Amino acid sequence: MINTKLLSQANLFVKQHEFKSAEKIYLELLTKNPNDDIVQAFLGRLYIRQRKYKGAERILTTAYNKRKTAPTISALAFCKFRLKKYDEAVILYEELFKYDNDNPKIYDKIIEGFRALEMFNFSHAYAVKFHLKHPDIEQSNVRLTQSYIDIGDIKKAEECCAHTVQKFPNSGPIWIIAGTLQEFSYCNEELAQECYKTAIENGAMTAYYHLGVSYQKVGKFNEAEENYKKMIELMPQEEYSQASLGTLYLTQKKMKQGYEYFQKRDKTEQIYSLKNLWDGKVYPNKTLLYYLDQGFGDNIQFVRYLPFLVDKFKEVKVFVRKGCKELFERSYHNCSNVKFYDNFSDIEHYDKYVLGVDIPYYLDMDFDHIPYSEGYLKTNFEKDNYFKEKYFNNDKLKVGLCWRAGGIGMRAAITRTVNIDYLKKIFEVKNVQFYSFQLNDIFDGVEKYPQMIDLKNELKSFDDTASAMKNLDLFISVDTACLHLAGALGIRAYLLTPYCSEWRWFNNTEKTEWYKSVNIIKQQERQDWFVEADKIRNILEEMTL
Repeated sequence: MINTKLLSQANLFVKQHEFKSAEKIYLELLTKNPNDDIVQAFLGRLYIRQRKYKGAERILTTAYNKRKTAPTISALAFCKFRLKKYDEAVILYEELFKYDNDNPKIYDKIIEGFRALEMFNFSHAYAVKFHLKHPDIEQSNVRLTQSYIDIGDIKKAEECCAHTVQKFPNSGPIWIIAGTLQEFSYCNEELAQECYKTAIENGAMTAYYHLGVSYQKVGKFNEAEENYKKMIELMPQEEYSQASLGTLYLTQKKMKQGYEYFQKRDKTEQIYSLKNLWDGKVYPNKTLLYYLDQGFGDNIQFVRYLPFLVDKFKEVKVFVRKGCKELFERSYHNCSNVKFYDNFSDIEHYDKYVLGVDIPYYLDMDFDHIPYSEGYLKTNFEKDNYFKEKYFNNDKLKVGLCWRAGGIGMRAAITRTVNIDYLKKIFEVKNVQFYSFQLNDIFDGVEKYPQMIDLKNELKSFDDTASAMKNLDLFISVDTACLHLAGALGIRAYLLTPYCSEWRWFNNTEKTEWYKSVNIIKQQERQDWFVEADKIRNILEEMTL
């Protein structure tokens, strides 16, 4: 039997925020009764209060497997969510419906989980159910409006937003959505900013972040900084606002100030598990894990710093995304103490680690002296010839195209995507053979413009893509991994950057410090790409004279 007096004392300690005293009692009780799921559940919830989510998950899972109760399921689902195990969290929240099928909070968390998984049709389906069940609750109307945006039904989103604003005029969240509709659908940053300000007036503090982003997009950096800082002050636990402030500083080449905040960006669970961050010093008898994080483009962009690490350590283990390993191994085969991995479980030991995107900071190499900007990756000669003979053996100007970046959030997807129809005029230029390097062709560009040779079925890895690219005379792309690849190979390229470009392009309008072979064509008007398409056409016409 559990000592109920001690259990009550532990629970009282929790209420009084005396967490160490409470934990001591819970552990003492479990020593005597190791299989008691009630004490396990209490201890798990204590760990949640302390933000020890992994410990909470472990102990709550044990309690859940012994006896399923609503409090235990709810606490475990919360842990899974905080650990970004959204699929497991959703399953648990759905299980909670057995105990309370009307609870609005359960609907809300399931919708949030499916959105995090980018399963927008599922989140929309639950948003519809939520609204049918609770039509007069503010959050159900907000969720339904957002879900229409997520599935791309802007007309319904606008109708739902107008209805919700009328019904709940003091709802901060719906004014944030109204702002995003103005921002994304009409590129009207001024009106979007007014919506965000209204959201703030109605208590939606996250609107400071959205307002900061909007100001940054129109080049009002001081106003953006002010709003990011306000968001950080009010909600310091929301790391994305700190990361955004970091990118604002990095855009202005304020490297050290930028990385101070940018290092707080959201990371994967695997990265959070890494131990012993490198401090920039030399460790000749140690092994460094150089973890190339974030997207494929980041892997390609920051692998260039690898030669500056080989003399500082006995061994350097480089973790890369799948699809990059073969190309990187060939390019750095002369580095005898370097080994590449694309399966993290194969890395058995390391002493220090550093993330790829952060490496300029730890090497203290500023953005005015970026190394190897002339190119640093090497292709497979035999594979180059394969592509040449099969696709590029002609006398025309060979131009590659990529018009959409992948694996990014909504804001980035809009700014790093160009509807292929804007480029319609370039296909009229004579004596040019176009090649599509687009893997996720949401605009059906290859079908609309059969002048392009579609290479997607040949591009199984970046080693394949690099060899195909090696046969080009010119590559034209939005901000994608393929653009970084072209620059890293020293291939002449034009980067189409949006009105507000990503931090690494430093608000440049013509050239980039990262790649000598890459030129920039910067968007002039936020609404369209007509001017930029004309520039590309003129470039192609000059090259074919």
